[in-house]
Amino acid sequence: MSKELVITKTIADKICQQLMSGIPLARISKDKDMPGLTRIYKEIAKNKEFSNQIQECRRIGAQSYIEQAMDELEHADNRNIMIVREKVQLAKWMCSKLIPVYGDKQEIKQETKIEIAWNNNNKDVIDVTADEVGITDLAKT
Repeated sequence: MSKELVITKTIADKICQQLMSGIPLARISKDKDMPGLTRIYKEIAKNKEFSNQIQECRRIGAQSYIEQAMDELEHADNRNIMIVREKVQLAKWMCSKLIPVYGDKQEIKQETKIEIAWNNNNKDVIDVTADEVGITDLAKT
C-alpha cells in the first residue's frame, strides 16, 4: 500500500484522536494505514482548517503527555527514575510552547490612550498675557 494516501475525513479524525492521546505525528505516520509524514505536512500547509485542527489536537495531546509523565513519575523506581525525569522535562517544555497556561512568558496587555485636546470655549478661558496684566516689558521687571 502506498504511503501517498489521500487524507479523508476518517483518516484526519484518526490522526487527531491519536494526537490528542499524546502520540507524536511522526509515530502516527509510520502506521501502514496512515499517510506518510510528508503527505500530512503537505495537507497541513494546504488546508487551513486541517492545520487548525492539528494544532488544537497537539495542545490537547501535550496535556495528555504531561499527565502520562506524572503517572510514570509516581510509579518510577531506582532503575528508571532518570528516564522518567527526562520525560517530565520534555513534557514541561512542550506544554510551555503549546499551552498558554504553562507558558514561560507572562504577557500583560495594556491599552493606554492619551488624548490631548484644546478647547476654544472663550468664556472659560482667561487671557493672562503680559499686555493684559499691565506689564509691557518683561525684561525690565
